[in-house]
Amino acid sequence: MNFMRNISSNGYNPKLEKLINVMKNSGFLTDPKVEKAIKKILRHNFVPKNQKNIAYNNTPIPIMENQTISQPAVVARMTEWLDIKDDHKVLEIGSGSGWQSAIISSLVPKGRVFSIERHKNLVDFAKKNLEKIGIKNVTIIHGDGNLGIPQEAPFDRIMITAACRAIPQALLGQLKLDGLLIAPVGETTQSLILVKKTSDGFEEIKNQEGYIFVPLL
Repeated sequence: MNFMRNISSNGYNPKLEKLINVMKNSGFLTDPKVEKAIKKILRHNFVPKNQKNIAYNNTPIPIMENQTISQPAVVARMTEWLDIKDDHKVLEIGSGSGWQSAIISSLVPKGRVFSIERHKNLVDFAKKNLEKIGIKNVTIIHGDGNLGIPQEAPFDRIMITAACRAIPQALLGQLKLDGLLIAPVGETTQSLILVKKTSDGFEEIKNQEGYIFVPLL
């Protein structure tokens, strides 16, 4: 099936509109800025060719190295909770296909996104996907996400897109004062946790159970 024939000549994408409505009706998409970013950064540009027809399903999509492109509702929730401003410097742990990086990039036109991925072929895949839609303010780095990027710290926001038993201390140390970090924490299932760095330490802002992510390695 030709995916593109489902998109009208004026760019209307019924599958995307259905996905947007599903997320809004379930309470996972509430911020107009994030909605605009998801509509702008089309998910089908970030999935393998044989998965394009399910690009707008509200489900994770498998990619190489036993990794996945996260469920759109989860991407929306994590992005909204981070409260990203247009001049922020953001660190993402786990580039995957580059879709989440691109969504963040559209929210920081005056800022910068740094994303770390441990799998070299995913680094190449993400870079190619970002390049083909003209994204300029994202840097994809091949490396260990547990270590962060000390030379670029501090970061206004940090997003960890893989499950960790505990938030790595190196990442907490690279967060700017009053900055926010979001991570799925747990083993079999995870809680999505949002923390803020304060002058007194780290304050847990939100904690929501019931998520499943691939592990941070």
